Amino acid sequence: MKFTKMALAFLLAFATLQAEGTKLDISAPAPEVLSTYYAAKAQSTEKVESKLKANGFSILATTTPIKGATVITVTNDELKATNTWLATLNVLVNEKEVRIQNPSYFGAAYLQDKYTYGQFSGTLKSFQKALGDLYTVEDEFKLSKLPHYQFMMGMAHVEDTIEVGEGEDLETKLKENKYVAYTLKLPNGSTLVGHNLRSRTNKFLLKIDAAHNAHILPYRSMIKEGKAVMLDPKYYLAVSLPLLSMTEFMKIASAPGNIEKDIKRTYK
Repeated sequence: MKFTKMALAFLLAFATLQAEGTKLDISAPAPEVLSTYYAAKAQSTEKVESKLKANGFSILATTTPIKGATVITVTNDELKATNTWLATLNVLVNEKEVRIQNPSYFGAAYLQDKYTYGQFSGTLKSFQKALGDLYTVEDEFKLSKLPHYQFMMGMAHVEDTIEVGEGEDLETKLKENKYVAYTLKLPNGSTLVGHNLRSRTNKFLLKIDAAHNAHILPYRSMIKEGKAVMLDPKYYLAVSLPLLSMTEFMKIASAPGNIEKDIKRTYK
Protein backbone atom coordinates (compact mmCIF):
# COMPACT_ATOMS: atom_id res chain seq x y z
CA MET A 1 0.00 0.00 0.00
CA LYS A 2 2.81 2.37 0.93
CA PHE A 3 4.56 1.68 -2.39
CA THR A 4 1.33 2.29 -4.31
CA LYS A 5 0.83 5.67 -2.64
CA MET A 6 4.43 6.65 -3.30
CA ALA A 7 4.16 5.59 -6.93
CA LEU A 8 0.92 7.52 -7.33
CA ALA A 9 2.47 10.62 -5.80
CA PHE A 10 5.42 10.31 -8.16
CA LEU A 11 3.17 9.90 -11.20
CA LEU A 12 1.08 12.92 -10.21
CA ALA A 13 4.19 15.04 -9.70
CA PHE A 14 5.56 13.86 -13.05
CA ALA A 15 2.28 14.65 -14.79
CA THR A 16 2.30 18.12 -13.28
CA LEU A 17 5.81 18.77 -14.52
CA GLN A 18 4.88 17.48 -17.97
CA ALA A 19 1.89 19.81 -18.05
CA GLU A 20 4.00 22.86 -17.25
CA GLY A 21 5.11 25.04 -20.10
CA THR A 22 8.49 26.65 -20.59
CA LYS A 23 9.91 28.55 -17.65
CA LEU A 24 10.09 32.29 -18.28
CA ASP A 25 13.62 33.62 -18.81
CA ILE A 26 13.36 37.39 -18.99
CA SER A 27 16.90 37.75 -20.32
CA ALA A 28 16.23 35.46 -23.30
CA PRO A 29 15.85 36.93 -26.82
CA ALA A 30 12.41 37.55 -28.30
CA PRO A 31 10.64 34.27 -29.10
CA GLU A 32 8.81 33.65 -32.34
CA VAL A 33 5.64 32.84 -30.42
CA LEU A 34 4.44 34.61 -27.27
CA SER A 35 2.45 33.03 -24.48
CA THR A 36 -0.73 34.99 -23.82
CA TYR A 37 -0.45 34.29 -20.11
CA TYR A 38 2.05 33.01 -17.57
CA ALA A 39 1.18 30.53 -14.84
CA ALA A 40 2.60 30.15 -11.34
CA LYS A 41 1.93 27.60 -8.59
CA ALA A 42 -1.37 27.76 -6.73
CA GLN A 43 -1.52 30.24 -3.85
CA SER A 44 -4.25 31.85 -1.77
CA THR A 45 -5.81 35.13 -2.88
CA GLU A 46 -4.63 36.82 0.31
CA LYS A 47 -1.06 35.68 -0.22
CA VAL A 48 -1.06 36.78 -3.85
CA GLU A 49 -2.45 40.21 -2.99
CA SER A 50 0.12 40.70 -0.24
CA LYS A 51 3.04 39.71 -2.46
CA LEU A 52 1.86 41.83 -5.36
CA LYS A 53 1.68 44.90 -3.10
CA ALA A 54 5.13 44.14 -1.70
CA ASN A 55 6.56 44.13 -5.23
CA GLY A 56 5.36 47.47 -6.49
CA PHE A 57 1.84 46.73 -7.71
CA SER A 58 -1.26 48.66 -6.74
CA ILE A 59 -4.43 46.58 -6.50
CA LEU A 60 -7.39 48.27 -8.16
CA ALA A 61 -10.02 45.59 -7.67
CA THR A 62 -10.61 41.98 -6.67
CA THR A 63 -13.57 40.45 -8.49
CA THR A 64 -15.16 37.05 -9.10
CA PRO A 65 -16.55 36.98 -12.65
CA ILE A 66 -17.45 33.29 -12.37
CA LYS A 67 -17.53 30.80 -9.50
CA GLY A 68 -14.11 29.55 -8.50
CA ALA A 69 -12.18 32.28 -10.30
CA THR A 70 -10.88 35.30 -8.41
CA VAL A 71 -9.40 38.10 -10.51
CA ILE A 72 -7.04 40.70 -9.07
CA THR A 73 -6.55 43.79 -11.25
CA VAL A 74 -3.20 45.53 -10.80
CA THR A 75 -1.19 48.43 -12.13
CA ASN A 76 2.26 49.96 -11.64
CA ASP A 77 4.17 52.98 -12.92
CA GLU A 78 5.57 51.12 -15.96
CA LEU A 79 2.11 50.08 -17.08
CA LYS A 80 0.41 53.40 -16.38
CA ALA A 81 3.06 55.26 -18.36
CA THR A 82 1.74 53.65 -21.57
CA ASN A 83 -1.52 55.62 -21.28
CA THR A 84 -3.20 52.70 -23.04
CA TRP A 85 -5.26 49.57 -22.43
CA LEU A 86 -2.04 48.09 -21.08
CA ALA A 87 -2.22 50.29 -17.97
CA THR A 88 -3.82 47.43 -16.05
CA LEU A 89 -3.23 43.68 -15.98
CA ASN A 90 -5.33 40.92 -14.45
CA VAL A 91 -4.19 38.07 -12.23
CA LEU A 92 -6.32 34.93 -11.91
CA VAL A 93 -6.34 32.88 -8.71
CA ASN A 94 -8.02 29.48 -8.63
CA GLU A 95 -7.44 26.12 -6.97
CA LYS A 96 -4.98 24.92 -9.62
CA GLU A 97 -2.74 27.90 -10.35
CA VAL A 98 -2.18 31.64 -10.55
CA ARG A 99 -2.27 33.14 -14.07
CA ILE A 100 -1.21 36.59 -15.19
CA GLN A 101 -1.81 38.46 -18.42
CA ASN A 102 1.55 38.65 -20.19
CA PRO A 103 2.47 42.35 -20.67
CA SER A 104 4.75 41.40 -23.57
CA TYR A 105 1.88 39.74 -25.44
CA PHE A 106 -0.64 42.51 -24.85
CA GLY A 107 2.04 45.16 -25.29
CA ALA A 108 2.72 43.86 -28.81
CA ALA A 109 -1.01 43.78 -29.53
CA TYR A 110 -1.94 47.19 -28.11
CA LEU A 111 1.17 49.29 -28.74
CA GLN A 112 1.85 47.84 -32.20
CA ASP A 113 4.92 49.50 -33.80
CA LYS A 114 5.61 51.42 -30.57
CA TYR A 115 6.33 48.17 -28.76
CA THR A 116 9.80 46.69 -28.27
CA TYR A 117 10.26 43.20 -26.87
CA GLY A 118 11.62 43.45 -23.34
CA GLN A 119 9.91 46.78 -22.77
CA PHE A 120 8.03 45.42 -19.76
CA SER A 121 10.79 43.33 -18.22
CA GLY A 122 10.49 45.37 -15.02
CA THR A 123 6.86 44.36 -14.62
CA LEU A 124 7.64 40.71 -15.37
CA LYS A 125 10.48 40.71 -12.83
CA SER A 126 8.07 42.06 -10.24
CA PHE A 127 5.59 39.29 -11.05
CA GLN A 128 8.36 36.70 -10.70
CA LYS A 129 9.39 38.06 -7.31
CA ALA A 130 5.80 38.07 -6.16
CA LEU A 131 4.58 34.74 -7.51
CA GLY A 132 7.67 32.61 -8.07
CA ASP A 133 8.63 30.86 -11.30
CA LEU A 134 6.36 31.63 -14.24
CA TYR A 135 5.60 29.21 -17.07
CA THR A 136 4.10 29.58 -20.52
CA VAL A 137 0.61 28.20 -21.15
CA GLU A 138 -1.12 26.68 -24.15
CA ASP A 139 -2.58 30.02 -25.30
CA GLU A 140 -0.09 31.67 -27.67
CA PHE A 141 0.31 33.63 -30.88
CA LYS A 142 3.10 34.72 -33.22
CA LEU A 143 4.81 37.88 -31.98
CA SER A 144 5.18 39.31 -35.50
CA LYS A 145 1.43 39.08 -36.14
CA LEU A 146 0.15 40.50 -32.85
CA PRO A 147 0.43 44.21 -33.82
CA HIS A 148 -2.10 43.69 -36.61
CA TYR A 149 -4.14 40.96 -35.01
CA GLN A 150 -7.66 40.15 -36.19
CA PHE A 151 -9.61 36.93 -35.76
CA MET A 152 -10.12 36.64 -39.50
CA MET A 153 -10.26 38.86 -42.58
CA GLY A 154 -12.80 41.63 -42.16
CA MET A 155 -12.92 41.36 -38.35
CA ALA A 156 -11.99 44.08 -35.85
CA HIS A 157 -8.45 45.34 -35.15
CA VAL A 158 -7.24 46.97 -31.92
CA GLU A 159 -8.03 50.46 -33.22
CA ASP A 160 -11.65 49.55 -34.00
CA THR A 161 -13.14 50.82 -30.75
CA ILE A 162 -16.84 51.23 -29.98
CA GLU A 163 -18.23 54.43 -28.47
CA VAL A 164 -20.24 53.64 -25.33
CA GLY A 165 -20.78 57.10 -23.89
CA GLU A 166 -20.44 60.80 -24.61
CA GLY A 167 -20.65 63.98 -22.54
CA GLU A 168 -18.82 66.08 -20.01
CA ASP A 169 -20.34 64.20 -17.06
CA LEU A 170 -19.07 60.70 -17.88
CA GLU A 171 -16.79 60.43 -14.85
CA THR A 172 -19.56 61.65 -12.57
CA LYS A 173 -21.66 58.70 -13.69
CA LEU A 174 -18.99 56.31 -12.40
CA LYS A 175 -19.48 57.26 -8.75
CA GLU A 176 -21.34 54.68 -6.64
CA ASN A 177 -22.10 52.75 -9.80
CA LYS A 178 -22.64 48.99 -9.35
CA TYR A 179 -21.34 48.37 -12.85
CA VAL A 180 -17.91 49.85 -12.02
CA ALA A 181 -15.18 47.61 -10.60
CA TYR A 182 -12.45 50.27 -10.59
CA THR A 183 -11.23 53.47 -12.22
CA LEU A 184 -7.67 54.50 -12.97
CA LYS A 185 -6.56 58.00 -13.92
CA LEU A 186 -3.75 57.86 -16.47
CA PRO A 187 -0.89 60.37 -16.80
CA ASN A 188 -2.36 61.82 -20.02
CA GLY A 189 -5.67 62.61 -18.32
CA SER A 190 -7.62 59.64 -19.69
CA THR A 191 -9.52 57.38 -17.30
CA LEU A 192 -9.48 53.60 -17.62
CA VAL A 193 -12.62 51.96 -16.25
CA GLY A 194 -13.06 48.31 -15.26
CA HIS A 195 -16.65 47.10 -15.52
CA ASN A 196 -18.69 44.54 -13.63
CA LEU A 197 -20.65 42.69 -16.30
CA ARG A 198 -23.88 40.91 -15.44
CA SER A 199 -23.34 37.34 -14.23
CA ARG A 200 -25.29 35.94 -17.16
CA THR A 201 -23.02 37.83 -19.55
CA ASN A 202 -19.92 36.34 -17.90
CA LYS A 203 -21.21 32.82 -18.54
CA PHE A 204 -19.91 32.96 -22.11
CA LEU A 205 -16.64 31.74 -20.57
CA LEU A 206 -18.29 28.49 -19.52
CA LYS A 207 -19.75 27.88 -22.97
CA ILE A 208 -16.25 27.57 -24.42
CA ASP A 209 -14.59 25.96 -21.38
CA ALA A 210 -12.50 29.06 -20.68
CA ALA A 211 -12.93 29.41 -16.92
CA HIS A 212 -9.13 29.09 -16.61
CA ASN A 213 -8.89 32.38 -18.53
CA ALA A 214 -11.53 34.28 -16.55
CA HIS A 215 -8.95 37.03 -16.06
CA ILE A 216 -9.85 38.48 -19.46
CA LEU A 217 -12.40 40.24 -17.24
CA PRO A 218 -13.25 42.82 -15.94
CA TYR A 219 -13.97 44.31 -19.36
CA ARG A 220 -12.80 47.90 -19.76
CA SER A 221 -13.67 51.22 -21.30
CA MET A 222 -11.61 54.38 -21.56
CA ILE A 223 -12.77 57.97 -21.11
CA LYS A 224 -10.93 60.63 -23.06
CA GLU A 225 -11.97 64.09 -24.20
CA GLY A 226 -15.64 63.66 -23.41
CA LYS A 227 -16.05 60.22 -24.97
CA ALA A 228 -16.00 56.70 -23.58
CA VAL A 229 -14.89 53.87 -25.84
CA MET A 230 -14.31 50.13 -25.48
CA LEU A 231 -12.29 47.64 -27.49
CA ASP A 232 -14.54 45.75 -29.89
CA PRO A 233 -15.25 42.42 -28.14
CA LYS A 234 -14.77 40.63 -31.46
CA TYR A 235 -11.16 41.80 -31.22
CA TYR A 236 -10.53 41.60 -27.48
CA LEU A 237 -12.07 38.17 -26.91
CA ALA A 238 -10.23 36.73 -29.89
CA VAL A 239 -6.79 38.16 -29.05
CA SER A 240 -7.24 37.11 -25.41
CA LEU A 241 -8.29 33.59 -26.40
CA PRO A 242 -6.03 32.83 -29.38
CA LEU A 243 -6.96 29.13 -29.43
CA LEU A 244 -10.61 30.02 -30.03
CA SER A 245 -11.97 28.14 -33.04
CA MET A 246 -14.67 29.41 -35.38
CA THR A 247 -17.07 26.86 -33.89
CA GLU A 248 -16.35 28.14 -30.38
CA PHE A 249 -16.65 31.74 -31.55
CA MET A 250 -20.12 30.92 -32.87
CA LYS A 251 -21.06 29.43 -29.49
CA ILE A 252 -20.52 32.85 -27.91
CA ALA A 253 -21.93 34.88 -30.81
CA SER A 254 -24.18 36.81 -28.43
CA ALA A 255 -21.33 37.75 -26.06
CA PRO A 256 -19.98 40.81 -27.95
CA GLY A 257 -23.42 42.43 -28.04
CA ASN A 258 -24.17 41.58 -24.41
CA ILE A 259 -20.83 43.01 -23.27
CA GLU A 260 -21.45 46.23 -25.20
CA LYS A 261 -24.92 46.58 -23.65
CA ASP A 262 -23.50 46.06 -20.15
CA ILE A 263 -20.78 48.67 -20.66
CA LYS A 264 -23.28 51.20 -22.00
CA ARG A 265 -25.41 50.74 -18.87
CA THR A 266 -22.58 52.31 -16.88
CA TYR A 267 -22.90 55.59 -18.75
CA LYS A 268 -26.68 55.99 -18.78
